[in-house]
Order: sequence, then C-alpha cells, then structure tokens
Amino acid sequence: MQKVQIGKGQCTGNLWTRKPGPDKNGCIVDICSVTCNGKICKFVRCAFSPCGERIVVADQLGHLYILDLHKNRYMLLHKGTKYCTAISFPTLNYVVAAYADHSVKVIDSGSQEIVGELNLPKTTVTSIHHHEGGRYILTCSTQSGALWDLETFNRKRMLSGANVLGLKELLFIPKSNIILTCFRDDTIFGWDCETLEHLYTLHKQANEQPAFNCFSTTADGMFLIAGGRSRYLHVWRLQDQKLHHIVELPERVKSVKQIVPLHQTFDQNSNTVFGALSQDGILRFISLNTYKIVFTVGGFNSVINSVSVSPSGNHISLILDSGTCQVVSVKALTKGVNVAPAPMVKAVAVPAKDVKLTVQEADIKKRRRFKDSNLQLSQISKVDMKKLKKILRGFREYPEKYRHFIWRLLLKIPENTESYGVLLDKGTHPAFENLQQVCPVKSAKLMRVLQKVLSCMGHWSSIFSISDYLPMLTFPFVKMFQNNHLVAFEVIATFVLNWCQGWYEYFPHPPVNVLTCVENLLNHYDNKLLQHLTEHDVSSKIYCWPLLYTVFSEVLSANEWMVLMDHVLSNHPGYLLCLVVVYLSCSRQVLLNCTELKDFEFYFHNRNRILLSRLVTNAYSLWESCPAELHPRAHLKPFSPLVTGDYPIFNCYPEQVVNYQLKERERIHKEELEYIKERQLAEELKSHTAQLQQQEEVWRREQQMLSEAEQQRRQILMSEENKLTEQRLRLQAMKRELRLREVQVLDTARKNFIATAEMEHKDKLKYLEEEIKKKALLRDLETKGAIEEVALKELEIETQKGFLEQELARELYVSRKKQEAMAATHQDKAELLRRQQDIDDDLQEDIATVRVQDAQHELARSAVKSMSLKHGHDSERAHHMNAIYTEMALSNMREKEAKDRTEKEKLETVLKDATKDIHSEMLEQRKAIEQQRQETLATEKRVEDLYNEIKTIRGESHDKENVDESNVNRIVLNKRRESLDRQHAEVLQHVKQLRHKMVDENRSVTSASSTLPVG
Repeated sequence: MQKVQIGKGQCTGNLWTRKPGPDKNGCIVDICSVTCNGKICKFVRCAFSPCGERIVVADQLGHLYILDLHKNRYMLLHKGTKYCTAISFPTLNYVVAAYADHSVKVIDSGSQEIVGELNLPKTTVTSIHHHEGGRYILTCSTQSGALWDLETFNRKRMLSGANVLGLKELLFIPKSNIILTCFRDDTIFGWDCETLEHLYTLHKQANEQPAFNCFSTTADGMFLIAGGRSRYLHVWRLQDQKLHHIVELPERVKSVKQIVPLHQTFDQNSNTVFGALSQDGILRFISLNTYKIVFTVGGFNSVINSVSVSPSGNHISLILDSGTCQVVSVKALTKGVNVAPAPMVKAVAVPAKDVKLTVQEADIKKRRRFKDSNLQLSQISKVDMKKLKKILRGFREYPEKYRHFIWRLLLKIPENTESYGVLLDKGTHPAFENLQQVCPVKSAKLMRVLQKVLSCMGHWSSIFSISDYLPMLTFPFVKMFQNNHLVAFEVIATFVLNWCQGWYEYFPHPPVNVLTCVENLLNHYDNKLLQHLTEHDVSSKIYCWPLLYTVFSEVLSANEWMVLMDHVLSNHPGYLLCLVVVYLSCSRQVLLNCTELKDFEFYFHNRNRILLSRLVTNAYSLWESCPAELHPRAHLKPFSPLVTGDYPIFNCYPEQVVNYQLKERERIHKEELEYIKERQLAEELKSHTAQLQQQEEVWRREQQMLSEAEQQRRQILMSEENKLTEQRLRLQAMKRELRLREVQVLDTARKNFIATAEMEHKDKLKYLEEEIKKKALLRDLETKGAIEEVALKELEIETQKGFLEQELARELYVSRKKQEAMAATHQDKAELLRRQQDIDDDLQEDIATVRVQDAQHELARSAVKSMSLKHGHDSERAHHMNAIYTEMALSNMREKEAKDRTEKEKLETVLKDATKDIHSEMLEQRKAIEQQRQETLATEKRVEDLYNEIKTIRGESHDKENVDESNVNRIVLNKRRESLDRQHAEVLQHVKQLRHKMVDENRSVTSASSTLPVG
C-alpha cells in the first residue's frame, strides 16, 4: 500500500511513483487531499465511473478530483465553494454533484467545464442515482424527488406530495425502467419511469417499524435490500414483490448507514453479494445464497464513513473517518472465497479399479449435466429471439423505451471496457481532427461523441480513417447511443463486421460485388426499371450505393429509420440488400418519369414519400421468394457478434491500395500542415502588420495629443510668464512710488528744517544786533558817568534778562527738536547731521554770547575800577561787586554745562530711536526683497517642472527643442535672479553706509560735547 498526497496547489499529477500492490487488508493506495497551506482537507464523497477505472471524490471544501487508476493520474475537475452533499458518475463524460447551496451541477470530465445546472427548489439533495444507460438521473431530498434528462438538462417528472410524506430514497432498478421510492413511514412503491404509473407496493411485516434509510438492489435487479435504524436487513424478491428474507447482523450493529451491491465473478455471476456499512464503520459483505458474511472491510483503526463499488467489481473506494480515500482490491479480499474445501475421504472396502470407474462415471455425469445446462441456455436464448421476432412481426417495431436494450441484446454487445479504453486513450485520430468542417453538427455534445467513436474506429483499423462515408454511416447510431459511446462504438463495429461485408474489397471504389448482387435482383424482379436506369447512364453507384452507406438515413426520418433498423438488426445481413431492391421498386413510377442525372441523384439523397410498412413487408416477401442463386444469403455470411475481451482484426481490404492512400493522405496531411503553418505565418504577419499600423496610428494620435498638450502647456507658460512680468512691473512701480514718496518726504523735511534753521538764525542775529545796540547804549551811558548802582542794577537786570531769554530759547529749541524727532522718525542720516550741526552752531553762538557777556562784565569792572579810581572813596564796594560777578558767572557756566549734558543725552536717545527705525525699515525692505526672491525661485521651479513634464510626455523627436527652450528660459530666469541679487546687494551696501554714517555722527557728537568750553 502506498500513501499519496494530492492537491498542494497542483491541478494534476501522478497518483503513485511505482505500481502498488495490496496489503494484507487488500488496500492498494491511501489518498489524502492537502491544501496550499499544508493542511489536510478531508474527503466526504466518492463514486466510480461506468468503466470502473476512474473515481470522482469530493472534499469538504467542495473541490472535485478524478482519480484515474488505469492511467495513474489525478486531475482537479472543479473548484466548488460549498459542501458537497451527493455525487454521481452516470456516464464516461459527465459528473453530477450536489452542493449545500441547493445547486446541482453537471460537469464535463474532459473539458472540466460546467455544461449544465439542474434547477431545483430550495432544498438540499441527499442522494443521486443514475439509470443504467446513463441518460436519466434521479435526485432525492427530504422534500422532493425528480427525474432529469441529461441530454437536455430538463426535468421530466416531479414526485408530488414528497414534502408532506417525507421522502427517504429514490433509485432505479437495473435492467428495467422501474423507480423505487421509500417514504418516512417505511412504505416502498414501484413506479413506471415513463408514465410514473404506480406498479406495486412492497410490504413489510405487520406491527414493524424498521425506520429504513438506505436501499440497494443486486446487479441483476432481482432483489431489493433495505436497512435502517436496527441490525436487521429486509430482502424482497422483486419478481413477485414478496419479502424474501430478513437478515440479522451481529449484535454490535445498531444501525445500517449504506448498502452497496458487488459485481464479481467469484459468486459465479449470480450477483447475490452485497455490502452493508454499519454505524461501527465496518463494511460487511453478505451472500444472499447462504446469508452469511463473506468478508469484511474496515475495523478499529479505519472507520468507514462512505463507500462506492466499481461496476466491474474489481475495486472498492472507501472514505474513512480520518478524511482519506482508500482504494481496496476485491481480488485480494476474496482470495479464500473460491477455494475448494478439503476432500472428505471415506474408507470403503472396494477394489481400486472400482474406485477409478466410479470417478470416471462421476466425471461423465458432470459433463452431461454441463451439456444439458448449455442446451437449456441456448434454447432459452432461441425462444427469446423467436419472441422478439413475433413482437416485431406483430407490432412492426420494438417498443421505443426498450429499443436500446433490445438492440444491445440482438447485437450481443460485450462492453469491452478495457479494449475500448485503450482505443480511447489514443486520443483524437488525425483524420477526424477537422470533423466539424466535414460533418457540421449543431449539438456540441453529439459532435464530441461522434469524434470519439470515429477516432476509435480509425485506431481499430486504418481503413476507417480514409473512408469518406463512415461519418454518414455512424452518425444515426451515435445519435441514438450518445450517452454511452462505448455501446455506440460496439454497435457500429458489429454493424460494419456483419452488414458491411465486402464493402472494402474494391476500396476506394464502391463494393462491386454487393452492387452487382442488388443489380441482379433488380433485373430479376423489375427489368424495365433497370433498363430505364441504364439508358440514362444511372449506374448502381447512384441508385444503390447512397442507400447502403447512409443506411437509408437520408431518405427516411429518424423514427422511420429506427423502425427500419429494428427489422434490419433482427434479420440476416442480406436483408438490407432486399430493402434496397424493394425501395427501388416502390419508387418505380417516380424513377421512370426522371430523365436527367441530377434528378436521380437528388431522389436518392433526399426524403421521399414511401410507406414504410409496405417497404418492410415487400422486403420480407422478396427475402422468402428469392431464388437460391440470387439470394443475398449466398453472398453474405450470417451474423457473428463481437467477442468478449479484445476486438477482432479487420483487414478485409486491399492493403496495397489502402497503404498507398494512407501514404498519400499522410503526404497531403503534411502538405496541409505546412500550408496551414505558412498560412498561420502569413496571418501572423498580417496581424503583426495590422498591429504595427494600429500602433502607428495610436502613436500618431499620441503625438498629436502630446503636441496639443505641449501647445496648451506653452500657452499656460506664456500666461504664467505674462503674469510674472505684470507682477514684476507692479512691484517696480510700487518701489518707484515708495522711493518717490520717501524722497518727497525727505525733501519736505529738509526744506522745513532749513526754513526753521534760517528763521532761528535770523532771530538770533536780530537778537544779537539788539543786544549789541543795548550794550552800546549801556556802555555809552556808563561812560557818560551814570551812577554806579544804577548802572550795576541795569547791568544785572540786562544779564539776568539775557540768561532767561537764553534758557527760554534753549527750552523752546529742545521742545521743538523733540517734536521734530517724534514727527520725522523715518529721516535718514542727513537730517541728523544737519540737526547736530545746527546744535553745534547754536552752542558756538551761545558760547560767543557768553564771551560777549564776559567782555561786558570785564568792561563794567573796568568802568567800576575807573570810577573807584576817579572817585577813590568806595573801594570796598567795588571789591564786593567783583565777587558777586564772579559767582554769577560760575553759576551760569554750571547751569549751561548741565543743560548741555541733558541735551546731549536727549540727542543720543533720538539718534538711537532713529537708528532703530531705520534698521527696522531696512529689515522689512530686506524681507520684502527675500520674499520676492523666493517667489521668483518658486516660479522658476514651477516653470522647470512644467518643462520636465512636457519633456516626459513628448517623444524623443522633440527632446532637443525642449532642451533649447528650457535653456533659454533658464538663462532669462538667471538674469532676473542676478538683477535681484544685485539690487539686494545695493540695498545692503546702502544700509552699511548709513550705519557707518550714524557711527561717525555719534563720534562727532561725543567729540563736540567733549570740546565744549567750561566757564
């Protein structure tokens, strides 16, 4: 036994690396499904194909796999999304699966596509059973049951009342058209498949409630076995619908889950062995002859959940509780079943000679019994054939619903699945790869089956691969048996071997021997018609050969053809030739009226109004009244069926001609392949050129779109540049206005300052002139000899008045200066210099006035001294006056120094405020310039981004132009940036110059204050 993991993200692969053998339990291989993540996905359902070599399994994710035991391959058939509740493999082509989302899907095992879905009400299907022919299936759920046709995927019948009674199971009885149903109250009914007419009821014992939940019939359809929630199995004989036996299982069995029949040769083809799967997970196979357990499968380590048995009886598929699928060999399990018991030796006092004689007599008796049994079987088959012929003569056709079965019985179809599988594995024959073009068929399914059957015929014998009329010959048979192409192939092979005798002796020409036989018969029965045909050059190739190689399928309808084939298959192969002669005689009047060749050809290739019953009866009369020398029986062999096992060799044809034609066909096929390759290359070149043209058109459109986009971007750039230039012009205009305003403000301030300074200077000159005049008058008065006290008092009053006016002037000047400093905060260095110069001039004038006063004081002292010298009588008084004058001068000087210091401090504060305001203005101007520079940089960057985007969109052909344009724009922007940097440097230089001037002014102010004279 080998353990195999399938899946792992792969859709196909090998099942095993080497051919496995069964272990002691009969297990060949143990298969488990693994997902992409490495997790084990449990199998839940399994079913065998009709040939018994393939298994379809479903895991808990709803994925379906096909395990091919013959080819050692597995294949992912379908990826489902829901849990699989039931599965069936009715034909070699179709798999039917029911899911938990109330859907039933029909999947093609070859193309792996969903070919149909069965529309059910919202109910979950619990089981699916198929008919022996594979065309019909039954779906069963707790609420409904339905009969489906797999050809049309339509529902033929619906079981009404199932939702009320509660349906348990639906199944077909093999080799019949009877459907069995079981309801929740354990009542079992038999129904006709076509009409759903109630046929019989199977009764159980009185006062018994077995609670049936599983059913099965034997392979021959003779017995029905039912099990339920007990350890008793009920067995009915379906011939008389009576309870035959009740089988008691071991005590450990509490209920039965599933019952399956076993088809095998070890029970001498009696098909009386079935398997019962109980709740303990053990599958027990029981014989209906002895009602004993033959063998068991499963046990403590391997608990079985579901089981399926192959139709050939070679393998058993088990779904274990662990989620794995095991394939078990029935041959290994039944090794000891057919072993003969040990001989029972009994001591008898007889001579050895007598013992030998008795043994020989026993052998002779056994042989006689065997001959008698064979004789009885042959007699039964002959009686059945006689009955069928009586039915055919009486009703003139076989029943339609039994026609498939009767044809298979008449032709003795062996159903060699292994030999047919070998032919089928060779794939599609090269001669029939383009069958759709030669023989167009609307139905895709029918086309696939026809191609498979013709390919198998071509692989069976090479003559069929070059036979042009073979598709027309096989099509009606394939259409009739399209659900089972194995039967279709064997029916066609049997027909070719028996009814097509001598057809290929003169290949590729029509069979001359067969046509001459028909021509002789026609000459014997209707010489006038034959002469008319020969006169108009209508040979047997025209009036006989089309009817033969189409088997009347072109001139008859489908129903008429099947009725005609009922008679053809039930008689000798020569009966077909009689039908051709009778068809010509029935068409005598029409043919005698025809004179052109195309009319004859049309007549034998189209349907005509001929009574089929008359055709058949006349053929029988011709068959019986035909003379021996012309009878078709003398030219054709009797019917011989296909043998079981391998198909016979078919070589009834001229090998040299056929080989030559095969070589010619191969040569032509190779030339066709070369022509097809050249044509494909030409088409590829054509398509490539078309693609290139299309790409060129697309490129042109893209270039056009790019050029349009480039123009749009250029327009955008132009508009942006225009906006930038407008903004720059606005900025320049604003700067000019600001500068003009500043110049105007400075000019007005300078003019105001000059005017005020001139007015003050004029006032001071006037004041000085007046003072000089007054002092001159005083000097004149003093010189004239005024009295000393009056003069002194006048002098004191005048000096005090001058000091007071000086102080008032200084206070007025300081207050005026403060107001001017507060009003003109944005004045530059020139104003401050002029102010400082005016202050210095005022200080010098004050110093000059002080010096003039000092000179006046000295004059007064000299006058006093002269007066004292003149008078000489008041020296003390003069000395006292000198002391008073000196004290007054010192006090005035001190007050002047204090005022100068306060003015100097005020000037320094004013200068500091002015420098701060200028510095703040310069910072604001600098920020504005920096902001303008950043805006220009941003616009430059945006322009560069736009040009880069245009460069990426445009093709390589316009790269050079874009580079030149971008370089020009960059040069312009760099020039603008340099001009802005130059302006910024000039502003910074101007600020530095202002700062140096302010420092020089501060130094000059400090030096001026330090050089003031101290009285």
